[in-house]
Parts: sequence; structure tokens; C-alpha cells
Amino acid sequence: MIKLLFKSFIFLLFCGISFSQQTKIYGKITDAVTGEVLPFVKIRFFDSKIGTLSDSLGRYSLETYYATDSISFTFNGYLPITKKIIKDKVQEINIQLNTLTSEIEEVIVRPPDEFPSTILHKKVVRNKKINNKEKLLAFEYELYNKVQLDLNNIGEKFTQRSLVKRLDVIMDFLDSADNGKNYLPLLLSESLSNFYFKKDPTKKKEVIEASKISGLENIQLNQLIGDMYLDVNIYENYIDLFQRAFVSPAANFARNYYKFYLEDSMFIDKYWCYKLRFVPKRSGDMTFEGQMWIHDTTYAIKSIKANISPWANINLVNDLYFEQEYIQVESEVWMMTKEKMIVDMNVSRNSKLYGVFARKTSSRKNYIINQLRDEEFYKSDNTVDYADSSMLRSKMYWQEHRHEPLSIQEEGINKMIDSLEKTPLFNTIKKSIYLAGTGYVQIKKLELGNFFNMFSYNPVEHFRLSLALRTSNKFSRRIELGGRIAYGFGDEIFKYSTSIRYNVTPKKRGMLIGYYNYDIEQIGQSPTAASIGSTFNTLFRTGPLDKLTFVKKTGISFEKDVKKDLILYSGLEWKEYVPLGIATYQKLDNDGNLLDISKVQTAEIIARIRWTKDEEFLSGAFDRSSLRSKYPIFSLQGIFGIKGVFGSDYSYQKLEFQIEQNRNIGVFGRLRYQLTGGYIFGSIAYPFLKVHEGSQSYWLFTNSFNKLNFFEFISDRYVGVHIEQHWEGLFFDRIPLIKKLQWRLITTGRMTLGEISSRHEKEMILPSFTKRFKGIPYAEASVGIENIFKVGRIDLFWRLTHLDPGMNPIGVRARFSFNF
Repeated sequence: MIKLLFKSFIFLLFCGISFSQQTKIYGKITDAVTGEVLPFVKIRFFDSKIGTLSDSLGRYSLETYYATDSISFTFNGYLPITKKIIKDKVQEINIQLNTLTSEIEEVIVRPPDEFPSTILHKKVVRNKKINNKEKLLAFEYELYNKVQLDLNNIGEKFTQRSLVKRLDVIMDFLDSADNGKNYLPLLLSESLSNFYFKKDPTKKKEVIEASKISGLENIQLNQLIGDMYLDVNIYENYIDLFQRAFVSPAANFARNYYKFYLEDSMFIDKYWCYKLRFVPKRSGDMTFEGQMWIHDTTYAIKSIKANISPWANINLVNDLYFEQEYIQVESEVWMMTKEKMIVDMNVSRNSKLYGVFARKTSSRKNYIINQLRDEEFYKSDNTVDYADSSMLRSKMYWQEHRHEPLSIQEEGINKMIDSLEKTPLFNTIKKSIYLAGTGYVQIKKLELGNFFNMFSYNPVEHFRLSLALRTSNKFSRRIELGGRIAYGFGDEIFKYSTSIRYNVTPKKRGMLIGYYNYDIEQIGQSPTAASIGSTFNTLFRTGPLDKLTFVKKTGISFEKDVKKDLILYSGLEWKEYVPLGIATYQKLDNDGNLLDISKVQTAEIIARIRWTKDEEFLSGAFDRSSLRSKYPIFSLQGIFGIKGVFGSDYSYQKLEFQIEQNRNIGVFGRLRYQLTGGYIFGSIAYPFLKVHEGSQSYWLFTNSFNKLNFFEFISDRYVGVHIEQHWEGLFFDRIPLIKKLQWRLITTGRMTLGEISSRHEKEMILPSFTKRFKGIPYAEASVGIENIFKVGRIDLFWRLTHLDPGMNPIGVRARFSFNF
């Protein structure tokens, strides 16, 4: 069964991947009676404009990507013939035509069964695979990308405001958008690269020849526009933007979501094209509205301009517009040459607050088609390679190689930011934005925080105060030093931690981390023991935090991007656990007497491998954010306890395999799922076994069971599944009153099953508050509303199994989180 499921999964993962090949038909046409050759016979693929004429010897040859399933032969005075063909093959078809002797029958003209716009759209869909650039054996081109962030919503009174008067340097850099409104450039990112593609087997390679960022460099700001860095392929059925799956107007089923209107025809460049306008059929669907021009012979999209539908329920995004232009670089080979995207971002559509324009401009040129390079050339361990000195290109280099010149305002962004950096008010605003995004306040080369975890409460420490300090990027972009100190007014003990992060190989991420922690943790709150310093978690409890552990921990780890899809992690860690509260460590001696254990220690070697296809990241100096991949993430982790090293008490081995995926599934929203399985070999004390993640707080945890108590289940072999479905606006956007609130429905299901061997009780007796599964999985489900006031989420949870008498199976949990 496992093999069958695995094979089915692999099949579903890769099915549908196919590419078009050229069809070649050739032969000779003669008179069926005399055998004479027939010149100038019209040969054409059925229901297509792709065709040719036979030559003076009656021979013909027709080669195209746009073949249909049959080919017709017509000649004045002869009966027409239509022959079936095999697409994507080379075949010889010799034809004998018979003379026409019958009289012409009556011709009746009737209106078409379908609208011309429907007929045209069907032909666009039929030729999608043929017009896909990945049909080619190979291609390459030069790519220029420019992404710009601008402050918008600047009215006429902007210059009169006291804030602007105090920052008068910005007045020299105001520019005007296409709609006549002013905007202020804040950030400009440029890159010039060469892109290479090979079909069989599929290989992609991009080499950045030049790259630079001007203005306010901020990874949190870039995360807001991360999807703009991804390619928009109009031929896909769905276009993923800002965690939404929009139905493409070129989707196979687009006519279920759009109304199409054939409005015009004209020459664009040298191609006769039809204008096809599209509008949504109904409100509530994730769709676009706009127009596209279709080439009349190949039915390729020559250009497209579109906006997202006005009811799109995306936080901060008031509008999104994009346009693309294509040219035929070779016969029957259409490639994109220009792309433009503009995102208007603000708190709400009618907000008077300042917002942001995010603009992306791309251009592609110097196409080379079907010229394969050596196999070795396409091999690369990186998603993107950087040429030497790519970050150090001169101003003259950019002027010579940039596909289009910058405006005066764009050229002066760095000058403006340098001037503003000298203004105290601007630095205050900049630091406030950084504080809201990270919890840290910048003080020259240091950062003070974390204000999100500064205050908390638990039964051991009572009121707890915590303060962290770390170096900023101004100190170094290769090394970060950090530390934290906390004090509990109940136990009157200082807790502390230190850490160092060093990016060993910044060109290809290799992060070395060393750390030491001396603090209280709640084992079983997350997949790893978790700090109890969270303000919301500790203040809004559903039960006492009476099973805490005092943890001493030190270690070193190294995370390395080995190949473009592969990340390796290795580490060494030593830790010591001391029980607090009602948690106790006890064992039986050889005579059956109960012995108290004051502490347990372990030393571990950790190794983890993580693989997913086509994942890309937005990276800062030390942190990075995934732009997601449409493919699953596979990870395998091994933890090996070594007895006798630095006082370690146990020898054991842990193996855990995990599959997780977070992707859009069209009109049904966004699905996140996770499958986990693990096995622990050897004998070990229960705190080091699998303590199934629980929660005793009204604060909602997305990676834990929210109705499960801490230490309720412990296992040494286990499986688990978690499914979370974000329905986005599929249901609520169709309810008039709720639609205005922009609430979204979310449902979850989580289940786990495990077993524990009695051999571990030789090392430590299981606590009395721990249960056994006895073959019955623990399961809970929830239904909730997210996007309450843009950031709130409330879920109603049901505990479905392992219900004790008097236990309330229902609970409400809430959290703050931002999603588009």
C-alpha cells in the first residue's frame, strides 16, 4: 500500500508535464486519372491558417508547431480531400485528386452556433502548449529587471505639511505617476542577467551580471512585494499573486469566469491581430479585467493589459496592474520582450494615509533559440549565479548595459536617502517602521528589543522582564552578536543567553551559529522546546504553566545551501534539564525503590537534509524569507545522542521524516498540509522522547494541538497529519454584509498517533499526567475567521478523541497575524 501511495503521489506530481514538437508533412499531389502533377494546390491544416502551396512538380512540405489533427487539400476543378495526421511526427502523405463533375448544390447561410469571441478564445486555449516557450529545445536571453518602491497618495497639501517642511530635501525628488499624482521614490533595485533554458532534461540557469540596490534597503519591506520578483506566465491556468490564485484569461476554463468580447482588429507591428476584451462574469471570483491582442495565425498572445478585479480581497493591495508584450523572434516562436507591473498598496482604498507604489519593469532581448550548449554549462548548484564583481559595476557600465535610462528622480534616490539620513525626524520614522516589523529598535550599530517578548508571567517566575541586544547590519553584514537577559521576580533568578551568527559564504549562504541558553522553557509547546517569554502566550492561559523545565543549553550549528534545491543542516548540542513545578524526574532502582533525579543531561549530533524544487528566497544579511514553491518540501532529520560526552546520560537515535506544502489551489484558496513520521531507537528519559505539541493558552498556535495539554502524550514512534485550508473569499465574499468586512473562512484538521515502549521507564518513570494512545489517534478540528480588522484570527476548536469525563471538548483560540 505504501509503495502504491508513493507511486500515485509521484504520478500526480509530475503528470501533465508535456511539450509540443513540430509536425512535418510532405508528399506529392497528382491527378487521380492522368497521373499528372498538380502545382499550386492549397494545403492547410484544418481549422487553421497554417498552410502552403504545392510547387511546380506537385511536391509540398509543411512544418509547424501549430498542427491540427487533419490536413486539407483544395484545388480549383477538383474535389477537396481531408486526411487525418499524427501530430508531432514526420510523415509522408501523397494525394491523388479527382476532378469535380457534380453540380454546385444550394448553399444555406446560417448564423454561427458560437460567438466569434468564443471561437477565438478556444483557439487560444488549443494553442497554449504550442505557444509555451518551453516547447523549445533550448533558448537564452538577456534580462533586465527594475523594481521600485515609491511613497504615494501625496496630495497638493503635501508640501505644506510641517513634516515635509522639516524634510524639505524630498521636494527635489518628487515625480508624477501616469495618473498625474505625485510620488516619492524610496527604493530602486536593478539587475542585469543572462537566462538559459534547456528542455531535455529540463535545466534552468541564470547568471547575474550586475546588481544594485539604491535607497531604503529593508528585507521586511521587500517581503511585502516578494511576489513581484516571480514571473507571471499568462498561459498558466492560475496566476499566483500575493497568496491568491487568480484565474488567467487564457485558462482552459476561463469562459466559466469571464465574458469575452471581440472588439477590434488591426496590424500591430507586422502582425494582424484581434482585440479580445475580458471582464469577470460575477463578483467574488479572483479574476482580472482587461484586454489582449491575439495573432490571427498562431493564436499567440501578442500583448495583454489587465487589472485585478476591484473586489479582490487582498490586504494592503488596492490595485494591481500588469502588461506584457511578445514578439515572434523566429518563425512560430513567440517570446516576451517587455513586462510591467504596478501594485498600489495602502491600508484601504479610500485611505488618506501615505501608501506605496511597487513597480516592476522587465525587458528581454538578444534571444538565441534552439542552440544547445554543452551539458556541463547548464550544471549549477545555485538558483541564481553571480558573476564576479556583479555588485560592483561602475556607473558607466550601467549606462551602457541598462535597457532603458533612469529618470532624474531614480538616479538621485541614494543622494536623497543620504540627505535624509542626516535628519533626526526621518531617522525616527525609519526606526519606528523597523520596530513595528521586527520588535527591535535601532541604536547606531546595535538593536534593542525584543519588545514582543519583553513582559510575561508564569507560576515559577511570576512577573518576568526580558531584554535583548544584538548588533545591526551597520556593525557587520557577515557577523552578528546577540544576547538576552531576563529576570523573574518570583524565583529571583537571572536568565540569559548569547549567540553569534556568521555568514561563512555570503555568495552561497552558509550560516554558522553558536549559542548558549540559561533559561526556563516549556517542553512540548512546539516541535522543539520553546521559551516561555511570549507575552500573549503567558498572560492568556487556559491552564497553569506548572510543568516547566530549567534548561542549560549550548551548541553550534551550520546551515548550508548546497545546491539550488538542497539545504543541509548539521549541529552539535549539549543540554541539561532540571524539572520545575509538578514535573518530576524519578526512576526505580534494582530493589524497586523510587529515586529522585535532580537533572538529566544529553549531548547530540544533529543532521538534517531539506529538499524542494524551484524554491526562491528574499535574503537579507542574516535572515531570509521563502517565496514558496508549488512543490512539496521534503526533510529528513537524524539526532544521535552520545552517552558519556560532557556528562551525557543516554545513547539513542532519532529519525524523523516530514513532507509539507503550502500552495494555492485555484478558486478554493490556499492549502497547507504536513505529514510527519518518526522513530526513536535506544532507551531515554521521557523529556527527550517525542512530547506531542500542546497548548494551554487562548493564544492560537499554528504548529501545535490547541486542545492538548502539555505532556499529555509521549511517544517513541509516531505519525501525524495537519491540514489547514484557507478558503480566502470563496464563501464570505458572496455574503453582502460580511463581504464588506473582508473576513475569510479557515478550517483545520490535525491528528497524531503514537506508541511508547516500556524500555524507557528503566531510565525514567512516565509522569502521572501522561496518557497512552491505545491505538486511538488524538484528533482535533477547527473552523475560524481570519482577517478580522486585517490582522485578527479567531478559531473554534473541537477535541474529537480522548475525552475525559467533565472535559469541555470545545475551545476558542485567537491570534494576531498578517496575511495578504
